[in-house]
Amino acid sequence: MLGVLVRRTEQQDEIIQNIPKVLMDSRVLDSFYIAKRLNLFLDVCEECKPSIPKKIFQALCDFVFKQVLPLDTPLQKKPQMFSRQDWKPNIQMTTMERQDSEGESAMCDLSCYKHQEICKDHRSMLMDAFGHLVSCCPVDAQDFLQSQMKDAAEDIRVGFLNNLKMIVSHDEIYEARNRKRPVVEAVKCLLDDHSEMVRKAILCFIKELLRSQSVEGCAVWDMVDYIFKQFTVSFGEPGKDPVAIQKEKLKEEHIQDMCIDILEHVNTSAEGMSKALWPKLLVFVVPALYTRTLIPLCRCLKELAILRPDESTLFLGSCKGVNLPSAQGLVARLLVLASNPNQRGGWALQLLHILHTNIHPAVRKLWAKQIPFLWESFQGRIETSREQWEQKLLQFLRRSLETIDDSTWTQNLSRELESQMSSYADESTEKSFLCKSWGISLTSSEDLTFVQTTIQNLMENADYMKASERDKVIQILSFSAMGHLDLTLTILHEFGAGVHLTIKMSMIINRYKDYYRGRRSYTHQTLMLTYGKLALRAPKELLLSRVEESIMKKVLYHYRSSCQVLGLSIENKDMNLKLALVQSTTDICQAIHETRSFQNFTLSCKKELLGILLDFIREEPLDSLATPLRPKAIIAMAFLSKLKPSLNMEDIRNLLDQSIKSLFPLHPLEQLKEKGETERDALYIESLYTDSMGAFGKLVKSMVEEHPTSELMDEMFQLIDPWFTETEWSRERALQAIFHALVAFQEKVHLPERENFQQFGSRVAFLAPYTCDNSIQCRQWAAQCITCLIRIQARSQATYVEDKEMESAYANLQTEVFGDLLRASSKMAKVVSAYFPPDQGLDFVKSILEVLVSGNKMCAIAAGHWLLTILQDCGNAMEGKISAVLDVFYNHLPIIKQDDLRQFLMDALSIVAHFHLDAVFSSLLCRRLPMDSETGELWRSLGRDASLALLILPKLASRIIKPTDSGTILHFTNEDIVEFAEEDPLKATCAIYEILSVLQVKKVLQQVFPELFCALLWQVSTTLGQKMPLSEGRRKLFLREQQLSEGNPCRLSVSSLKALVLKLTCDPSLAEIREVNIWALLRDPKAHQEGVCLLIRCLFQSRLLHYKTIQNILPWINSDSQKLRLTGTAFLTEVIQDPILVEKLQIKSLLPTMMLRAGDWDPSIRQMAIRSLGNLLLVASDKVKGQKRTIVAVLIGALYDEKLVLESLRLLALIFPRLKGKDVGFLFKDISLKTTSYLTDDNADLREAALCLFGILAAWTKFRYKRFFTIQARKNLVSLLIHQRDPNPRVSEACRTAFLQCVTFLVRRKLRIYIEELYHTTNLTLPNLHAHVCRQMVENTNPEMKKELLKKTIVYFQSNCEEIQIRALELTEIILESMQITDLDEPIKQVLLTSLVRLQKNASYGFNEHLDVFQASATVEAYIIQKWGEDLSTTESSVSRSNGIQKSNLSSVSQLEATLDTMPA
Repeated sequence: MLGVLVRRTEQQDEIIQNIPKVLMDSRVLDSFYIAKRLNLFLDVCEECKPSIPKKIFQALCDFVFKQVLPLDTPLQKKPQMFSRQDWKPNIQMTTMERQDSEGESAMCDLSCYKHQEICKDHRSMLMDAFGHLVSCCPVDAQDFLQSQMKDAAEDIRVGFLNNLKMIVSHDEIYEARNRKRPVVEAVKCLLDDHSEMVRKAILCFIKELLRSQSVEGCAVWDMVDYIFKQFTVSFGEPGKDPVAIQKEKLKEEHIQDMCIDILEHVNTSAEGMSKALWPKLLVFVVPALYTRTLIPLCRCLKELAILRPDESTLFLGSCKGVNLPSAQGLVARLLVLASNPNQRGGWALQLLHILHTNIHPAVRKLWAKQIPFLWESFQGRIETSREQWEQKLLQFLRRSLETIDDSTWTQNLSRELESQMSSYADESTEKSFLCKSWGISLTSSEDLTFVQTTIQNLMENADYMKASERDKVIQILSFSAMGHLDLTLTILHEFGAGVHLTIKMSMIINRYKDYYRGRRSYTHQTLMLTYGKLALRAPKELLLSRVEESIMKKVLYHYRSSCQVLGLSIENKDMNLKLALVQSTTDICQAIHETRSFQNFTLSCKKELLGILLDFIREEPLDSLATPLRPKAIIAMAFLSKLKPSLNMEDIRNLLDQSIKSLFPLHPLEQLKEKGETERDALYIESLYTDSMGAFGKLVKSMVEEHPTSELMDEMFQLIDPWFTETEWSRERALQAIFHALVAFQEKVHLPERENFQQFGSRVAFLAPYTCDNSIQCRQWAAQCITCLIRIQARSQATYVEDKEMESAYANLQTEVFGDLLRASSKMAKVVSAYFPPDQGLDFVKSILEVLVSGNKMCAIAAGHWLLTILQDCGNAMEGKISAVLDVFYNHLPIIKQDDLRQFLMDALSIVAHFHLDAVFSSLLCRRLPMDSETGELWRSLGRDASLALLILPKLASRIIKPTDSGTILHFTNEDIVEFAEEDPLKATCAIYEILSVLQVKKVLQQVFPELFCALLWQVSTTLGQKMPLSEGRRKLFLREQQLSEGNPCRLSVSSLKALVLKLTCDPSLAEIREVNIWALLRDPKAHQEGVCLLIRCLFQSRLLHYKTIQNILPWINSDSQKLRLTGTAFLTEVIQDPILVEKLQIKSLLPTMMLRAGDWDPSIRQMAIRSLGNLLLVASDKVKGQKRTIVAVLIGALYDEKLVLESLRLLALIFPRLKGKDVGFLFKDISLKTTSYLTDDNADLREAALCLFGILAAWTKFRYKRFFTIQARKNLVSLLIHQRDPNPRVSEACRTAFLQCVTFLVRRKLRIYIEELYHTTNLTLPNLHAHVCRQMVENTNPEMKKELLKKTIVYFQSNCEEIQIRALELTEIILESMQITDLDEPIKQVLLTSLVRLQKNASYGFNEHLDVFQASATVEAYIIQKWGEDLSTTESSVSRSNGIQKSNLSSVSQLEATLDTMPA
């Protein structure tokens, strides 16, 4: 309602006068509601502009600020403080007026509206109402605010500022003008307040002001100036507590951060902003105090310049109210800031672009084109390093100065750069760039006097004790030389000479002080470095003519001078001087290399420089990394090595060797870093280590580039090779060095088409094992080296797939799982094999086997896998090298002890054998005997591969049977002839044994068994009785008293044959532990044939012999070799026993041969021949029907051969039952008579065979020969009786059998049946049975027969067997029991008694070990005496006197028999 009424002019005064009363009356209402009503009312007042008395204004201000200001402020205690005396009228008031005034004062008492915590909207409503009030009464509002804030307490000021910023942030442009101007003017009174809280509140107020949409008419510049003044506040008075100083510093930094934040939020597009700030803000660009503000400052300036294009061109240097910087000052400042590629540098470059029209008219077009290009590089669109960026800016500056072409302008720029030197920190990159820019300004100046003066002043006034000053001199002079080379050199020479001017004696002490303080050293150091950088910057076309005399030798001069004081040489231990010499040398050499004709330039002091650098390297400690001298010296040597005079191979070797000895023994990086006290030290050490290895890589690269020959690569590997076995870290460095060498070789050398890198194979073999090293770094370096080798060999034409394979393998080398490492390494081997030259296979094998021998376990296993992979992929093309490769295998095998590593050689041999079996076969057979374990292992490795074994075994078999040129070697001794085995067949035999020992596939053996069995049996036969071959180098004939080779070749042959047979059969009869050892018989020359028979018999049982085998062996029967004839005949003997094979054999053609062999001179062959004939009659009698009698005749003929009797007897015993009478005919009598001659033989086997045959003859005897055989049976009755108790049980059994067959011819049928029943059914023991049978047989004979029996029995007294003697004595007693003394002739009596006496005497004299003979003879004698005692007296006396029977002529059985035969029957 009041808002409506106030629009009426006639009621305005009344309404306004009643406002305090209305506010008093509405105190019971909600204060926020009242604030809203008041805001609406004042809004109308702002529109109508009524006149508001000061008292009413006071009341309204009181109403607003008592609610918004802090609690317990003076405003609440002294509301009258809002009144000012100058507001009161000076006229005297009347009483009525005083009363009205008092009433009005009472109405203005608004203490009820005390401060309460109000919400944000409430506060905003009140301040909005106050804004309307300010707009209505701007002057009163300004006076009110100034008076209150100037005199009020700190918290009141802060409160006012915090609330007033709500007013200036108002965005209604037209209303803001009237509101903001008084408020801003009022706040200006607080700009000199140094209270922290007030300063912060002011900054907050300014922030709201500058970010608003309009500042038209406001004191914006004053506010902005206040912001920048915060960066000029000083703190830290001398003598103040450091803690307090630090606190103040933090406070000021916080305030400055607020200032920067304000500048970042400046609304440059606000109304009145550009007019107030442009171009005044430029005044803050150059001073170093405002460096922190440059980012937002440059942004503001850029935006302001864009908003005022009509005023973009201005005269820098003057502006109303401020002193703008000069164009040179802005260029110097902004260009230096732009050199740092950070955010600030970017804004500086953009501002420089905006100001390009204000710098100089001549550069407008140039900068309009160049700066955008620079901006692209700055933003990273063009890849640029920091050095390249600085170089671009310096080129930009130089070109700009050349475009301006104003000497005065350039000199002013130079002075401006000099003046801004203090604006930057000493070690900052900006200061370094400023120095370079200063040098560019000098080199662009055409005033030589100015340049000379500037440089001289610079050098004379520089403080060489400071690094920044030294760097300043170096940079400025080096860049000034770009345009004034000779002038700069002259100034340097003059200054350098002045350092050593003759001085007075009074200055000697000062000189020494300078030396020890380092000033003199730093001066020399600066000059040396200046010469180096000057050479880098100097025009290349002018450099070579001046570089040695005016630059390089001056550097050496200063270095030598630094080691002298007053002419006395002092050892130079100054590391900085050494570094200066090294760096300057590097720079000068680099500068020389950058010239076009450096290849024709000769540096005469090159040798001296290299010597100094080598000394530096030698002096460096090997237990630490403290200085960059080592890497820098190596880099310098790398540059020097490329200059003439060229280095010879010895010099190169020396440089590399010294560098290696300086780097490789260093401790591992982690240990070196532990010596650093701080983390920063550790990082520094790490960078030194990286630089050192990188420097060595550059040295290696430079050497290879100058001498890209295989000779140099060999030298490199020879120098580096010893370090592979030192330590893990030395191995890592060695691999890194090799990588650098290979990279350089790859870049420099390009192989012609169809030409291989000659060292590819050996280098791959050397590096490949380290792809599985314990160290990840070693593995990765090795992989990179191999990649380089592949690129060299492939002429950098490796396929995409191969590159991907190598990358994948390289990534997998980071794993710690050994299996994964092997797979990754093998994957690399596969790629290498695609480019592997076969003619280098031998080099590869030699090198990789060295690692297999000497490397660690992981590397050795990797080497084995590489060996197998390369041989598998490339072995087929290595035909010409196979023999040498196998020799390498053989030579390394004894050295390798681990089974798993030896297996790699075995597998490699198998792989080679698959490609080149003949070569492998021949190589292995060339090994000398006796076969060592390594050769045996190689054969076994081939045997493990069934496919190879199937091919090799037939070859070995053919090598055994194949005739050799050497033949059998004979050695004649005094006693006998020694026969030596042939070497090649014996080697093949041993090889077969080794292969069979590991071959597990029976199918393979079954395929080659016939051929292999024949060969081995041939070898067994051939080596019977032979000695091992003579060792190489001995005379093979007429050796006398020399030791022969040990060993039994036949045993080796039998072992191989045994291995073959046992692989295919498990017949227990073939076991060694049996009573009959087949294998022992085979190797025994005397029983070989029996062994063959037993073996063949077992093979028949196992069904291993085939017709093909028989066909191969049968020809041996006619061989010229006696041994082969023996083996073949024995073989045939058993073959004939197989009825199935006999059907296949050509018996008719074999029979003559067997007959012929039956007459062979060798008894063993004859034995086997007659056995085969006998077997033929047994098995295939129908095949030889017409030849039976002939065969029988042959067998009977063998009975007359003492060596064949036993065999003949046994065979006749076997075949007689199957013969018919016509087959024997008249030969029966010869057989019977010859058989009976062996019944009493001392050989038990012969007795047994004879008794068996005699029994069979008795059973076979036909009617035609019955009478004849009866006579023979009676003649041999004593033998048939005595041998029934033969000491040999087999003889005893055969005798009883024969006796039972012959009893038919001896006694009548009844007695015969009785005797047969006794043998079959009696319970008598054998002695009793024997005695009973003897009595029955004696009793049933006539006296004459008994006399004959006695005679024959007495003959057995002379037997060598005691048991036979006892049996004879027992039979004698039985015979005598049935006789009378009258039946005995006198000679028989004498012989009997004499024989008994002799038996007793022999027993008493100890001739008989047993007393049984003595007792038996005594028993017989006692029986004779008892029975015929009286009648024997005469006989005994006659015996003692008789000389007819002497000891001499009764000394043998034959004599006794002869005596008995002469006696009458």
